[in-house]
Amino acid sequence: MESDPAADEFLRHYSPVDVETDVSWRTGEIELTISSYITCDEPPPQLVTSVRALVFRDESILLMQNVNGPHIIPGGRVESGESHLDALRRELIEEAGVEITDVRPLGFMHLRHETPKPPNYPYLYPDLFWPIFVAEYDGESEETRVQDDYELSSEFIPLVDLDRSILTEAELVYLDHVVSARKRLLA
Repeated sequence: MESDPAADEFLRHYSPVDVETDVSWRTGEIELTISSYITCDEPPPQLVTSVRALVFRDESILLMQNVNGPHIIPGGRVESGESHLDALRRELIEEAGVEITDVRPLGFMHLRHETPKPPNYPYLYPDLFWPIFVAEYDGESEETRVQDDYELSSEFIPLVDLDRSILTEAELVYLDHVVSARKRLLA
């Protein structure tokens, strides 16, 4: 399967900190390889479909629970004409009911399809990117959280109480990077 030349050109400057292979998506009909990177650089905007963030409140992190299990990098699709920051803010209000501030780039995830493109597949193919940010909690949103059958709950959990075994390797890499940076800043 041929990759997107713009993706290849962008990626030649970076080395992944984590690579997950044979990731099933959409009830197993699609297989992906997901590579994670730590950098302040954002991927080509035409290849970005979603934005995500680790959200901290003091020494706690936002833990989400969706139909696939717990995760700490909430976010979602960028809508037409929307900036990455606007999309991130909207998604966090919709999914968790929280406002954010002090948003900083952390890295990105590169998703490469490993299976043939399904008929009528509406998403970018074969390569897409998710910029990953780190943000601070800025209060509960006045807008109503969107109730759906995908994101089931959200809560801030103290980092010392976080069960690291429930996280993916990519989540752990991003979390450890941010926690180490925060400790250096406070030292």
